[in-house]
Amino acid sequence: MKAWFFSKLLREKLLVIGFIMLAAIIWLSSAGAHLGKTRLEFKAAGAELATQANWLANRETIEKLATEAASKLDSTKTHDATFLVSEIMSMAKRSGLAVNTEPPRTQGSAQFAVHTVLVSARKADMSAVLRFYQELASRAPYLGLEELSIQGDRGAVGMLNLNLRIASVELIRKPNTVALPAVP
Repeated sequence: MKAWFFSKLLREKLLVIGFIMLAAIIWLSSAGAHLGKTRLEFKAAGAELATQANWLANRETIEKLATEAASKLDSTKTHDATFLVSEIMSMAKRSGLAVNTEPPRTQGSAQFAVHTVLVSARKADMSAVLRFYQELASRAPYLGLEELSIQGDRGAVGMLNLNLRIASVELIRKPNTVALPAVP
């Protein structure tokens, strides 16, 4: 390779050196970007681990607070996924809203299940929306509004289009265990 390089004219040598330098710059730039991205991912993973360590360090306190919160809830007022949808539909009907719902989604733990439902209404009157919201707010903490998006309807002046995400908390009841008498 050395003999080939020295056998070339000066401008060809400069051109080859230029191409090699350009390739090296492109490679170093790519390697630098990759290194920066890896560094950011490493910092994010470290922050996530610190957060998890904090949660684990406070586990007993969190469990105590969750148990206290669960003891304050009336299990007869909590809603399962099916009852949540029916309750939303009846609240909407009483408020004068025509709503559409998507199937509920559930996230659970040993003590709680949180059910969420996406609700949408088109061409809704503002007074009906407010009645629905007031009825929903009166059901807290068993029902809650997680997300709300309101837009004016372009085709009907004074009417609103809304999208809501409503959540309910369900207490998971542990089955009662009954001790059976020993058979002689």
